Amino acid sequence: MVSIVLVSWKAFSDTALYNKLLFSPYVILRENHWYRFITSAWVHADFMHLFLNMYVLYYFGGFLEMVFVEWFGMVGSAFYLFLFIGSVIIAGMPSYAKHKDNPYYAAIGASGGVSGVLFANILLQPMEYLYFFGVIPIPGLLFGILYMVYSQYMSKKGTDNIGHDAHFWGAIGGMALLIAIKPAVVLGFINQIADELPF
Repeated sequence: MVSIVLVSWKAFSDTALYNKLLFSPYVILRENHWYRFITSAWVHADFMHLFLNMYVLYYFGGFLEMVFVEWFGMVGSAFYLFLFIGSVIIAGMPSYAKHKDNPYYAAIGASGGVSGVLFANILLQPMEYLYFFGVIPIPGLLFGILYMVYSQYMSKKGTDNIGHDAHFWGAIGGMALLIAIKPAVVLGFINQIADELPF
């Protein structure tokens, strides 16, 4: 989080740095700048964009890292970082495939990784309440379903400047990577939902 904040802050006033780090499929393909799949998560459009991503990452990342440390001891933090960066990369893949011949397309922000962390939390605790808009309690599972449906709808609509594809695929990536790291979470997910059923 500290590194993302510092690099983003610097890039707000350093156009050369900003352009060097952002996600540009066209440039990645032609100049072999594969690092941009990762570095694009370290730059943001403005302070609000940065704040929202860091708030969600702080709120959900601490618990997830704690779980990894519980499972794997001192290397647990490395697993957490692996899931975050892996989600960032997975989130960028569909946009890369779609826009690799478009010189005008670019994307920035940690949203793919943040979505991965958020949905890894939902997989671990599907019935825990999340607070929609900070005040409306909603079970994580329901929130996740609504979030994915909304992301898909807005991606197809394409009327705003938000990377809904990255949100959707980052979420998929976070869950897939968590399952790859600890397959037992699938059974835990099913059991938690079954325990809440009235029959």
